[in-house]
Amino acid sequence: MKIIILILTLFFVLALAPDTGAQSYFWIGFKDKPTAGFSVSRPEEFLSSRALERRARQHIPVTESDIPVYKPYIDSLIRTGATPVHSSKWLNGVTVILKNDTLAKQITGFSFVKECVLTKPVAPSKSAVAKFEEATPVSGIDTSYYGYAVHQVGQLNGQFLHNNGFKGKGMLIAVLDAGFYHVNLLPAFDTLRSKGRITGSRDFVHPRADLYEANSHGMMVLSTMGGNIPGQLIGSAPEAAYLLLRSEDAASEYLIEEDNWVAAAEYADSLGADIINSSLGYSTFYDTRMDHTYAQMDGKTTRAAKGA
Repeated sequence: MKIIILILTLFFVLALAPDTGAQSYFWIGFKDKPTAGFSVSRPEEFLSSRALERRARQHIPVTESDIPVYKPYIDSLIRTGATPVHSSKWLNGVTVILKNDTLAKQITGFSFVKECVLTKPVAPSKSAVAKFEEATPVSGIDTSYYGYAVHQVGQLNGQFLHNNGFKGKGMLIAVLDAGFYHVNLLPAFDTLRSKGRITGSRDFVHPRADLYEANSHGMMVLSTMGGNIPGQLIGSAPEAAYLLLRSEDAASEYLIEEDNWVAAAEYADSLGADIINSSLGYSTFYDTRMDHTYAQMDGKTTRAAKGA
């Protein structure tokens, strides 16, 4: 899975979505986006001050793509029985739970709907194969201080930056991953917790779940940056602040995860994250009808790529 960096935003989410049972998920794309009173001349109404500061610093303009999705469209979907999960203002659409295909056909006929696409079916199969693989370690620097992080810091000469005072201070890094198992308990993250450097967390897969009890991959990724136990583990940015965002469902592989990813990226942007670290990528799925062709992997066709 490839690292995708930097991108950011706000999103519209019903964080208290009910237990989904055996219902299916769909992406609903809209044809247009009425502004509903929002304006790019008043971005403080939908972007945080930190997000606007980052935009100004990096010369990134606020455009109509940053304006929230038109709420009356979402309300119309709710009236059919759809349950919104999260939305994308960048891609102008919403992920919803539908009870049956009849609702999908009904929604497809709405004048403002561009597309209605199945992204995760009823009762998805569970993975019997680990979706994440361990990297092969390489030779690096002395272990007396960096410990288990010696290879990943040394191969990029990270100790040079650390010796010159660059340890991530002042940076906000959003980690998009599959879960952050026991980050709230493990000693490697004691400093992050005690210094208040875990500034927020959100689960875009199961909004009411505990991402600290989910998959361990995000925990391992975070440790390579924020881990801080001298002599055992020193990450590449131990003084940075972190947003922990779960967008990946490690138990299956369906198109919905791209939409989870975009929603999480938009949320990171809206809070002014400086960097997104995302060890995730999408090309093939359990339902082969969702697979991307080689030609589609051009950086501008898939929804994840458009969001990036």
